[in-house]
Amino acid sequence: MGKFSAGVRRVALELMEAILEGLGLGKHYQHEEFENGLQLLQVNCYPKEPEGESAIGLAPHSDHGFLTILLASCPGLEVLDRSSDTWRVVQQPRHALHVHVGDCMEVLSNGRVKTAVHRAVLNHGEARISMASIHSFAMHEKVSVAKELVDEQDPEKYKESSFSDFLDYLMSNADKKRMSFLESLRT
Repeated sequence: MGKFSAGVRRVALELMEAILEGLGLGKHYQHEEFENGLQLLQVNCYPKEPEGESAIGLAPHSDHGFLTILLASCPGLEVLDRSSDTWRVVQQPRHALHVHVGDCMEVLSNGRVKTAVHRAVLNHGEARISMASIHSFAMHEKVSVAKELVDEQDPEKYKESSFSDFLDYLMSNADKKRMSFLESLRT
């Protein structure tokens, strides 16, 4: 698990550099915050789908961090195609990593890069195990819109927040069907 964790972290940091360069911020933008940030590993086990039924293993959601890197044992991931408002099955090549952009990236990019809304569906052929590596700033470090991406034509669209703020929001809204945390940050 240690080698996997370290390797995935290196991949996440390299991907972040490429995305930041693509946004025109330079690959070293907030380098220290990314370097000292969180990496959370989450293992999920989804049972085999009951015969004749279609079942959701994990409800539609977006991940809070900047990037989530996912390794899964078999198909069962779907992403929301925002242009048609339909769910698309994600192909699962053997040993392939899937990269999801999270809420923090949407905030930092001022909406230029959109978070990936996704869900897990049960697989009719076999149980599915997935390991998600979620990457974010440190627990109390605030993520805000990059000032370089704000001007008169493109004003700031999000309030700043931290991973701790996200967890507090989840706890305060645990039993309520309210807006997502990302929606709560929109200005």
